[in-house]
Amino acid sequence: MARWKVACDACGASAWIGAAAGGADAWCEACQLGERIGPGLEAARCARCGGPLTASEPRFIEIFGELQNFAAVLAAWQGEPAPLAALLPERPRFLSDRTPPAIERDDTETLRAGLGALARGEFEVAAVQLAIPAPAPAEPRRLRALAIALERRGDVAGAGRALEGIRGAGETPALLLERGALRARRGELARAREDFARAGDGFEARWNRAALEVHDAVGESGAPDAARLTAARRVAGEPSSAWSDHTVGRLLWTLLVERAARRGSFDSNVMRAAEGEFEFATFWDRAAVIEGYARLGATAEAARLAAPLALECASALAAQPALRGASDIANALARAIADLESGRPLAARERALALMARADLSHYRVPCLVCARGSVGVEEFVDDRDEDAPPGHHAAAQAPAGRVSA
Repeated sequence: MARWKVACDACGASAWIGAAAGGADAWCEACQLGERIGPGLEAARCARCGGPLTASEPRFIEIFGELQNFAAVLAAWQGEPAPLAALLPERPRFLSDRTPPAIERDDTETLRAGLGALARGEFEVAAVQLAIPAPAPAEPRRLRALAIALERRGDVAGAGRALEGIRGAGETPALLLERGALRARRGELARAREDFARAGDGFEARWNRAALEVHDAVGESGAPDAARLTAARRVAGEPSSAWSDHTVGRLLWTLLVERAARRGSFDSNVMRAAEGEFEFATFWDRAAVIEGYARLGATAEAARLAAPLALECASALAAQPALRGASDIANALARAIADLESGRPLAARERALALMARADLSHYRVPCLVCARGSVGVEEFVDDRDEDAPPGHHAAAQAPAGRVSA
């Protein structure tokens, strides 16, 4: 049973949130009052203000991150892409399976030591041990393990050299996947295609073949090849909305921005068409487009997309239940929304930065409504599913919920 203890750092008021025998201890983030709810009532409303009750992880811990997103969108609107670029995920274009090869019965002690170090994440030690040749049957596994260790410690060139000497029976699907990914990252797309064609039908291999189709579709000029994009989607399969995963549309946009940056110019029709290739409209997808335009100096295009996204960010922040009782924060957000509606992004950004500088929000806390001096934050997290918890760890989680009050 996962539970969170929220408490004020000034007056000591506290409450527990989370699963409990016969239901859950819920907390109203707007009123900072708690109550016991029955099973299946996770969507219950507060009897005092009518707002949603929190029965699991508190929502307010996301406020600072949402402020960062809001301020970064506003910066890109003003032609500064760096803050937004720093928040966007670094998605790998070509995937590999870096699972360490298993130790086998006939392995030498040196190979066993190297594979063990690799499995433990001791990449420096593993690279030294795995640099020692092994008996012929084990050589492909040793070299693949060496490549993983070298790549993990940042020596991509060395990893590539380790795999180039493997031929014949040693070219397993896992090795071909790894070698193909390294070749693709070096720009050797033709050789990578040969490896990916024999790397099996796992998710990584299918995505890598699709990624090559997207690269071919983009080319050096003109509109992307629509047939190749269709082929890429067919090969890749169902796209993922997860922020850290590439999709055909996300990779297409990334490659077009890079191409335009190299050329020093872009075709607005091509770029606008690429906006329509995104499979999802998450914050991160829309932010990637805004950041790309801002990086290319296309301030009008960035503003076209940043204006509605910034307003959505500000409105979502203003709707945070935990900020209803914090009148100064709520007023600042209301003024920021008014700034956006009046076309004053710079003023809205200054308000966002001022909120980010607050000691409470920047530490993932909110003002305490009880004493009006301190701030409320998560003081403890317990989980009865954790078998390694120290004695008494779980017992504390059974404290009853109540008002955050002295």
